[in-house]
Amino acid sequence: MKCKSLILFLSIFSILLLYDNGSGQDYAALIQQKKFTDALQIIQLQLDEIYSARSMDKKIPDSYVAIGKIEEGIDLRKLFTDRKLQPYFIENSDTLYTLHLNAALCYHNIFKYKEAVQHYFQALRFTTISEKDHTIFYSLALLFKRLNKLDAYLTYLEEAYEIKPDNYKYSLQLALALAPGEDKKKALFHLNRYIQSKGNDTPPELYLTAANCYESIGDFINAGRHYQLYLKVHSDDAAIQFALGYLAYTKISDMKLAYTSLSKGLSLYGDSDLVRKGISHAIIGDITSMDLNYTESLNHYLQAIQISEKLQKFIEEKKNSIEEIKIKINTIKSALLDKKDISLYPEYQSLMDELGNNELELRQLEHEYTKLTIGELYFKIASTYENTMQYQQAIDWYTRAIASGTKIRESSKKIEKLQWKISRGY
Repeated sequence: MKCKSLILFLSIFSILLLYDNGSGQDYAALIQQKKFTDALQIIQLQLDEIYSARSMDKKIPDSYVAIGKIEEGIDLRKLFTDRKLQPYFIENSDTLYTLHLNAALCYHNIFKYKEAVQHYFQALRFTTISEKDHTIFYSLALLFKRLNKLDAYLTYLEEAYEIKPDNYKYSLQLALALAPGEDKKKALFHLNRYIQSKGNDTPPELYLTAANCYESIGDFINAGRHYQLYLKVHSDDAAIQFALGYLAYTKISDMKLAYTSLSKGLSLYGDSDLVRKGISHAIIGDITSMDLNYTESLNHYLQAIQISEKLQKFIEEKKNSIEEIKIKINTIKSALLDKKDISLYPEYQSLMDELGNNELELRQLEHEYTKLTIGELYFKIASTYENTMQYQQAIDWYTRAIASGTKIRESSKKIEKLQWKISRGY
């Protein structure tokens, strides 16, 4: 949509130049009617006529700049402004500037992007670069994006921004292009420029982009602030409520914010979102335990355990399913080898695909299960029972912690101590 708006703007701009300079109104109507191929024929005839006449009294530079050079990110503004290097400047000519600009526009619209690049470039060779030309650099950026030349896209987008920095849409596009890469700070510079220009009209998704960039560079305070700005609009986004709560707990040490966000998330998670539920319960258990609210803490820890048991059940079911598929595969494989029954081969392929998918799902389930750190949960539950003087329950959970391989020595000492207390009637 933005590309179409730019092309429309260039069309109007180019047509105005036509009327101003008398370079031929005959193709202006064709451009307005979107008859770009017909317009190109007239434009090319006029270019050929002008260059033929000029060759009689002035030699055109032999060395033209190839598209590959343009892609390399040469500083076009400097080259054209300095006017010293022969390949980059011929003279000021409004007529040739307008013709090449319109040719580029036509080629752009008929999807001949390399030809469009060349004509935009040629247009710049016949003018003194000024603010009016920011659209040309932006057009070059869009063309290189179409050509999948992302470095060149960024180069010319930055040129457009430098020529007209008050066009904040350039900053937005630079931010969105840079955010997935390594230069998060530059992305944030442009993103903050755009956010400041929009004020209260900022699309909330941009706060989320900023939060991700801040988190990537370790600025967790600003990351949390931008997550909160996003959640003011999308408070029902369970994944971001979890992200904010987890960040607040692990990086910012804002326990109140962590408790609020994770509690909100728990009211939003779907039935299948077991891992976020489990981690949320575990963290809220930690926070309430710090406040000596052992009853609430124990409740959340035990809910986290229930979720881990559900995941463990899914893992066992997935393993059984894989074994059943393997049995079927071996049966068909035997028939294929012994009886040479080729008709079974499609079923064999299908089962192999099913096996691969199930094994991938099993690895994912096992990975998710490890995130819940079950052994740590066992130990925390035992400690909570110990703090509430429920010693036998504490011993049972310390025993589970030992069986899981978590804090074996510490748990063993705790058990000895608690058994001594029980024997003394405490």
